Amino acid sequence: MRQTERQRMAIIIAKATEDLPADMPLKDRKAAVNRARPHWASITSHAEKSWQAARRDYLVRFGYVPMTKAAREAEKAGLPLFDEPERGAK
Repeated sequence: MRQTERQRMAIIIAKATEDLPADMPLKDRKAAVNRARPHWASITSHAEKSWQAARRDYLVRFGYVPMTKAAREAEKAGLPLFDEPERGAK
């Protein structure tokens, strides 16, 4: 059975991070995963998307919160912080 591109990327990440301590800060773990990215992962859009998906799948287990489209829209809906006064109201 052939592996998908995403599975291949997940294996690369697993091999690169197998020796990392469990209590490593997320910032450092993200940097380690980013360093493990193969140069050919950005040659095609499919490979790039596969890398990002495998990276996200791995980092979520350590507290990473992905910024999905729904999350971006919810963040926008929460802004502005202060309601604007109605026009004409005194």
